[in-house]
Amino acid sequence: MIKKSLCPAGPLVLLLCLGGFAGQQTPQERTSGSKARLFVAEFRDKSAGGSLDLLCMQQFNMSWKAIGEGMRDMMNTSLFKTDRFQVVERDQLAEIVREQDLAASGRAQKGTEPPVGAIQTADLMVLASVTEFDSGEKAIKGTLNVGGIRIGGKAAKAHMAIDVRLVDVKTSQILAATTIEGSGSLVGVQSPQDPWGTLPPMLDAFSKTPLEKVLRSCIEKSVQYICDHTPAEYFRYK
Repeated sequence: MIKKSLCPAGPLVLLLCLGGFAGQQTPQERTSGSKARLFVAEFRDKSAGGSLDLLCMQQFNMSWKAIGEGMRDMMNTSLFKTDRFQVVERDQLAEIVREQDLAASGRAQKGTEPPVGAIQTADLMVLASVTEFDSGEKAIKGTLNVGGIRIGGKAAKAHMAIDVRLVDVKTSQILAATTIEGSGSLVGVQSPQDPWGTLPPMLDAFSKTPLEKVLRSCIEKSVQYICDHTPAEYFRYK
């Protein structure tokens, strides 16, 4: 008796069929080598009563705008480092335009001027709003500083929540949205020699505090969410 093949067209086609299933790619693999183009908009204060500016002035002698700009810089850098996005500059766009205007004025050296009309537009926009914010500053008070090391006092704990949205610039459609939360504390002795890395200059006041942990956590989670939820069709740039 001749046994029938599971694949009517023969063993070769059966092998190809099985290979097709085994070779199925994840969205990330399908977009390997291609990048999506986006920009990060200004971080907004959407906390209860919009009170972050007053709170930041009282505790850190700095405006919320400076903190928001620092968080935006952190997200820009983190998105760029994923190597999955072309991140276009918007925070300092006026400076870029000013440089191009200088070139168009005829005062720049011939052959060195940037071309006008080459600024790239983005397909996607990242919107972020801070909805909850607790710096943990009150818990730090009462500590004793000995040789640059904080001892005693209550364990400082900070908390932040940000709403993150990924928006199609052409249609204004929200493609993905979530709430990211981060909490952090420093328990016991905290040494300034801990290798935490550096923050943007405007956030230097938060260095080696619970708030630095929270900021880094929220940015890291946000960038991972954006990577995971950007539709494959937007990855089309080399």
